[in-house]
Amino acid sequence: MSDNSVYFIDNTTLEQILREKTALMIDVREPDEFASGTVAGALNIPLGALDMADLIDRTDDAGLDVVFICAVGQRSFGAANAALEHLDCKVMTLKGGLQSWARDGYLVKK
Repeated sequence: MSDNSVYFIDNTTLEQILREKTALMIDVREPDEFASGTVAGALNIPLGALDMADLIDRTDDAGLDVVFICAVGQRSFGAANAALEHLDCKVMTLKGGLQSWARDGYLVKK
């Protein structure tokens, strides 16, 4: 399993992860929130619909880490904590969420 730590990453780190394609991006907001825009390549899996077996398959099969994303970082931190004991990869959350990402001028894809 993981090392039992959720990593808080900043926008610069997420930008690097996106370039290197080393992590699965999971946006845990509701579909209507997701439709307003997210990080390019993020999957929408609302917090209440997280399926740990599916996340294990997606990360193990591809050898990927996982980054949870939400609006401000609260829901993504909850998701990261819930997934931590199930995943054998680095579990991360975007510090400040999409609000920080957009405020710093990064692309929000609709």
